[in-house]
Amino acid sequence: MIEAALPGNEQARLEALHGLGVFYTPAEERFDRITRLACRLLDAPIAMVTLIDATCQWFKSKQGTFGSEDSRTVSFCAHAILQEGTMVVPNALLDPRFADNPLVLGEPFIRFYAGHPLKALDGSQVGTLCVIDRRPREIGPADLEVLRDLAALIDNEIRMEVLSQAQLDLIRERDAIHRKAMLDPLTHLWNRQAILDVLARELARSRRTGEPVAVLMADVDHFKAINDTHGHLAGDAALQEIARRLRASVRPYDAIGRYGGEEFLIVLSSCGTDTASKIGEKIRSRVGLAPIQLATVRQPVTMSLGIASSDATGMDPLALIAAADAALYRAKAAGRDRVELSM
Repeated sequence: MIEAALPGNEQARLEALHGLGVFYTPAEERFDRITRLACRLLDAPIAMVTLIDATCQWFKSKQGTFGSEDSRTVSFCAHAILQEGTMVVPNALLDPRFADNPLVLGEPFIRFYAGHPLKALDGSQVGTLCVIDRRPREIGPADLEVLRDLAALIDNEIRMEVLSQAQLDLIRERDAIHRKAMLDPLTHLWNRQAILDVLARELARSRRTGEPVAVLMADVDHFKAINDTHGHLAGDAALQEIARRLRASVRPYDAIGRYGGEEFLIVLSSCGTDTASKIGEKIRSRVGLAPIQLATVRQPVTMSLGIASSDATGMDPLALIAAADAALYRAKAAGRDRVELSM
């Protein structure tokens, strides 16, 4: 295996990467939407938005694979950022750069790779949009143009700030290592401590502006049965897909955290009870819309939700969460797969 050499102006590239403020931040639907398109339009089982740090490649969005990062030393994308155009590897087993790569010899058994560099405003190549297949293949000019066009959309997205101000403040106050510690490694969402921090910041902002904040407590129904019947790896895959459906159901600036196990806490800024109820119903509908494809079965899933809003409950974060949690338990008691408001 041959390691990718560092670009000549690596320090400037790293400064550009971290200046974007997207490295080690939660997964977002705006990026997932593009990687899903990449899989569909290019008939590839795996697509990723990767960002390349000094030592690792980190996945801002991924389809068709587990994990949130890899070592830079095994990264195909670390080679791709060294060239201006799209890097194409028709058969990794026949390429001396990658033939002994553990990602070729083991999961995900990469054979075909095509990656187009992503650029910061100063032109620094900070990562790639890539598609991967487990079989050797070629890629034609039309498909290369599709990949370039999708990469250009990613370029635009990584330069935009669409998260809530509370989330942006939290991200800016932490360096990359501390941001990584705020993410749930399985679902790529905020972890429990981080989402509680976001909630506290949103409530502080609400006290200044008078705009309400709503929280949703969401729990996957009968999740233990999935683990017991299909195993914990299947349960992990189900949680990853549920997290993706949650991201697709909320507003771009809303915050989602994995609160524990199969339970999620969603913080809705500038949101009263009526809007929160509509978002809750959208989540419930989208999560339960279609079974989740596990290794050997399609598993139906549903979700119960409880909602509380600061305009009815007050500004204390623990009281707000307790009210949403109580509403969640009423939803469970009433038959699950439903949304209940705090009383």
